[in-house]
Amino acid sequence: MRIVLILIKKEFLQIFRNPVLWKLVTFLPIAQLLVFPFAADLEIKKLQVAFLDNDHSTVSRQIKNSLENNTYFIVNQKVKTKQDANKAFERNQIDILIEVPAHTEEKLFSHQKPQIGITANAVNSTKASVGMVYLQDFFEKYFYNLLKMNTINNNSITKIEPKVSHWFNEKMDYKNIFVPGILAVLVSMVGAMLSTLNIVREKELGTIEQINITPITKGQFFLGKMLPFWLIGMLEFGLGLVIMVYLFGIPIQGSLAVLLLFTAIFLLAMLGLGFMVSIFAENQVQSMFAIIFFFIVFILLSGLFSPLDSMPQAIKAINVINPIAHFMNVLKCIILKGSTLNNLLGYFLGITGFAFVVNAITIIFYKNRAA
Repeated sequence: MRIVLILIKKEFLQIFRNPVLWKLVTFLPIAQLLVFPFAADLEIKKLQVAFLDNDHSTVSRQIKNSLENNTYFIVNQKVKTKQDANKAFERNQIDILIEVPAHTEEKLFSHQKPQIGITANAVNSTKASVGMVYLQDFFEKYFYNLLKMNTINNNSITKIEPKVSHWFNEKMDYKNIFVPGILAVLVSMVGAMLSTLNIVREKELGTIEQINITPITKGQFFLGKMLPFWLIGMLEFGLGLVIMVYLFGIPIQGSLAVLLLFTAIFLLAMLGLGFMVSIFAENQVQSMFAIIFFFIVFILLSGLFSPLDSMPQAIKAINVINPIAHFMNVLKCIILKGSTLNNLLGYFLGITGFAFVVNAITIIFYKNRAA
């Protein structure tokens, strides 16, 4: 145990003697957690809308007034004709064009179904799709209120008003989904990237060969290398939780102990992945390219930026071995849903198995290379 403690002390000294590494370990993850949820918020809060009124009726004027009073829509008053709208689309000045055709009010009163044209600027596909959902909800509510107030005399139709509720994320705030995902990414970065750079740098300097000729076992070597980054990762995760709760206002619904247990095991898995890359990489450039490759694949398939359900079956099959995706789901389940260890037993076994496999591979191959 004394040897391991000496190695741990050496690692901490080495980390904080390196002016770049200790800043990467401390400031970078926290800065990313503070900036990313605001910069990468996929919620659409403002949509530039052009409104063409070809009906000039009471109904069309009410629709326009309702749009102007809606916080999500900004009505472009300069667009008066279809030609103006086409030019505005080309210049990206509007996101959506709404066209109310002639005789719309007349058709409503005569029990017909008028069609209101909605055209979206699909250069930004996310904005277009979300905008369409907003407008669909807007028109459903508007016409329901119109019937309810007897503005349109249509007693033969009964409208049922849906009561919508959202479990686990009542206000549909994207930060509630994104912040736990960012925490998972930051823990992965501390575990894999920094541990890889640390070992490869020692290989470049030749100090790791000096350690190899000492009577230190492989277990003591990896334990001494792993524990400092594991402790740093756990401390930064704890600080990230404090920021999440008090800055972003996201409470932890589940058990903090279960959350820390999953994080501790996941960190061991990421450290093992970093060490596994480091024993094959000859320099820091090679190790960085390898880690970035893994991270790009893991993060894109994690569900942080796009729903997993929309991915092809082949990609879903590959995603079974994606530890970041599983850990991200665990964080969301514990933080937002209050899931227990029994609910997440499959994830626990999977992450534990991944940690065991990558660390076993690392120790076996490192032993062979040292021999």
